[in-house]
Amino acid sequence: MTIARPTSCGLIASALRDHGEVLHDIRVDDLADEEDVVLRRIGHRLVRSGDRAAFEAGRRMLERAANGRIHPPPHRRWWTGPGKRAADLEAVLHPYSIELVWKAEKPRWEIGGRLWLHDVDHDWRWYPLLHVDGSAEWARTSICWIKLGRRMQHAV
Repeated sequence: MTIARPTSCGLIASALRDHGEVLHDIRVDDLADEEDVVLRRIGHRLVRSGDRAAFEAGRRMLERAANGRIHPPPHRRWWTGPGKRAADLEAVLHPYSIELVWKAEKPRWEIGGRLWLHDVDHDWRWYPLLHVDGSAEWARTSICWIKLGRRMQHAV
């Protein structure tokens, strides 16, 4: 038995039908771009809505648009350079993953993976994600900047 995944058009149509109150100000022009652009645009809006059901629908849309590898929104707040102290810290997440999760009744971006500190394995850690540098070599967490190794591939 095979389970059919919903199409991009199906995800967009169900979001408009089921979450119209969140998307009340969407314009026809917003739907005229390529499917991936529309999926990201509506997906980010649903994720930020504050509603758990809308969050789940938006996350599915972002996963479809990114083919399983979700990135934070393309906003200046997320993409910035590492701080001056970043080079002094010899920590690296390898491999790592960026996840969009629902915690404390709101959406949060978290980064995690196998943390290596001074070449010693410190097992898996998850941190709230604050920033990622433009080349995705460093990530800023609530603790410090962490160097990023190889990103995990997610099977979708």
